[in-house]
Amino acid sequence: MSRSNTVRELIKRAPITTNPADPLSEAYRLMREHDVSQLPVLDGDHIAGIVDESDILLHVYGDPKRFADPVSIAMVTRLELTPADASLETLLPIFERGHVAMIAEGGKLTGLITRVDLLDWLGEKR
Repeated sequence: MSRSNTVRELIKRAPITTNPADPLSEAYRLMREHDVSQLPVLDGDHIAGIVDESDILLHVYGDPKRFADPVSIAMVTRLELTPADASLETLLPIFERGHVAMIAEGGKLTGLITRVDLLDWLGEKR
């Protein structure tokens, strides 16, 4: 594997997103429909946060009516963005912390990269 490989090479599609005002039920529906476990939260073009299955579960457990609450109440706002031209090695500490890599170019979200994405890419290089 060349050191010149960048995270941009792993981005296969635009990320499925939600917005802060969407109900949690809609975010969960999108996750199921697109077979993803997390969604970036965009407020216009601004990256406002990320919400995953655990965030939703912890919020609605014990009161399913909370599925009507907005995504903003359950999303994580402390974000670490990775530039698209970063080396693949940059992903390892992110994954070690149990996070997904949020890739941005010019301040705009361009993709998400998971452990599976990196494994798939490495498998294709065999």
